[in-house]
Amino acid sequence: MLYGLILAVAVWLIGPFVWLFVTSISYQRNLMARPLSFIPPEVTLDNYKMIFGLVRFHAEGQAAKILPSMLNSLVVASLVTALNLVIGTTAGYAYARYRFPLKTLSLFALLFTRMLPTVVLIPAFFLMLRALGLQNTLTGLIVAYCSFTLPFTVWIMKAYFETVPAELDKSALVDGCNRLQAYLYVVLPVSGPGLVAGGAFTFMLCWNEFIVAQVLNTKPGTTTLPPVIAGMNGQINIDYSVIAASGFLGALPAVLLVLFFQKYLVEGLTAGSVKG
Repeated sequence: MLYGLILAVAVWLIGPFVWLFVTSISYQRNLMARPLSFIPPEVTLDNYKMIFGLVRFHAEGQAAKILPSMLNSLVVASLVTALNLVIGTTAGYAYARYRFPLKTLSLFALLFTRMLPTVVLIPAFFLMLRALGLQNTLTGLIVAYCSFTLPFTVWIMKAYFETVPAELDKSALVDGCNRLQAYLYVVLPVSGPGLVAGGAFTFMLCWNEFIVAQVLNTKPGTTTLPPVIAGMNGQINIDYSVIAASGFLGALPAVLLVLFFQKYLVEGLTAGSVKG
């Protein structure tokens, strides 16, 4: 009974990703055939070749945007992750170690900003970035993404630093380090799981984000992968197999990131959850 339930949940969770891969290596004519076969009668890599420009087809203009937009996604997600790890981690350390006025209020104010649906903030982002001349730029997108990823990073790192014994800091201070040196040379080196959890979570949020990139970056060549894939659905002759191949390529970085760092992700995200 229990194993059957686990198997059903596993199939439910993994099934869409498996079907995405099957679709990406199938011909469009087989996908449109009835009854639909879940095992493709023919296997092809032409859909991936179309994305890489090795095979010409009716929507090659839209498919040619996939790789540049993936590079944009990589640049934006990497820079936002780096900024989060520098700013959010330092703020998380301060919240975990120091007492200062309005500490609790400011912590919950950070959390409150994430309670708002992202879509209600888009008009404010649009007007602000246009006034700063950052609309349709990757810099503007990085600024917007940092505003809603930093609260997560601060909370994740605060929870993790609270599990690191404060005696480590005190020992470093006794040995002659100042506060900054104790943080950089003693606390950070033992905070790997927290850093991995915060960084990976931020990267995935940015990599998969759609609505902000769709609205703020409308100029060709400035947007990220999700809006470009969504745009392929607007073609007159929709090629589902190419869209699936694009989606599979787009999902790979986030999936590989989770698989590679899953141990540290679980440890970092659950830090502080059993603290008395």
